[in-house]
Amino acid sequence: MIFYKENMRDVFGKTLVELGEKYKKLIVLDADLNTSTRTVYFKEKFPNRFIQCGVAEGNMIGIAAGLAFMGFIPFPCSFASFTIRKGLDQIFMNICYPRLNVKIPGSYVGITATENGPSHNIVEDIAIMRSLPYMRIIAPGDNRELRSAMYKMMEYEGPVYFRVPRIKPPILFSEDYTFEWGKGVILKEGKDISLLSTGMMTGIALKAAEILDKDGINVEVIHFGSIKPIDEELIIKTAEKTGCVVTIENGKITGGFGGIIAEILSKEKPTPVQIMGIKGDVVESASLSDLLKHHKLTPKDIAQEIKKILKN
Repeated sequence: MIFYKENMRDVFGKTLVELGEKYKKLIVLDADLNTSTRTVYFKEKFPNRFIQCGVAEGNMIGIAAGLAFMGFIPFPCSFASFTIRKGLDQIFMNICYPRLNVKIPGSYVGITATENGPSHNIVEDIAIMRSLPYMRIIAPGDNRELRSAMYKMMEYEGPVYFRVPRIKPPILFSEDYTFEWGKGVILKEGKDISLLSTGMMTGIALKAAEILDKDGINVEVIHFGSIKPIDEELIIKTAEKTGCVVTIENGKITGGFGGIIAEILSKEKPTPVQIMGIKGDVVESASLSDLLKHHKLTPKDIAQEIKKILKN
């Protein structure tokens, strides 16, 4: 597996600059974290379209709503933990309710804020944001998908939340890959069990599938970059094919990505579903590798869980 040399947050920052060249009404708002989120690239290129809001995410979301109402395309940028936890009321009332064209990046999402600890690691964001009216959600698996998704969201008139983890991901997609709303991607065909993933966990899912291949277990790996809307047809199709589904996510299992899959299958195609993700209430401070081990989300952990499921 080949990994990118660039971190996803750098791709996010540079793509913002590209979009700024094309869309003259794109404005970036910052909560005093532009060097961390990499919106500093946009600040240096377009200083007159960069608004420093300070450590006040609720106000930043309110300003973004006002700019969107006036016809601009605002990107209110901060760590996902602060944007969502501190700005939720404004996101609901000022952006979702009137369906304003605001694009909300969730930087350092999931457990990728690592040593910053419980205040910065946010694992409940998918559960929260998918419950909001009219909000679309993206969790890109690699740098190409992030860039493609950012271009695609500019064509959509409405609120979007997209996850930007602080990682250097493996290369999952070819250069001609194009993100599509509501479409999953089969990265590996299989017949014994379906392993459904989103965001940074898809690279880990493929590694787990490699381990299982050596033991004669044929895993189907499917990536969902678009979480809302999601590819219900593909979810049902793979469940019919293998008869058993495992989901993994860089997030909390309560109400998250796995919950979406379980809700769909319980209604359309009752199927055993095992949800793997963060089970604890908070994410403590540690390196990413140690956090993955602690929460049993390494390729080895996932492979062992799948063996156990198939045995049962």
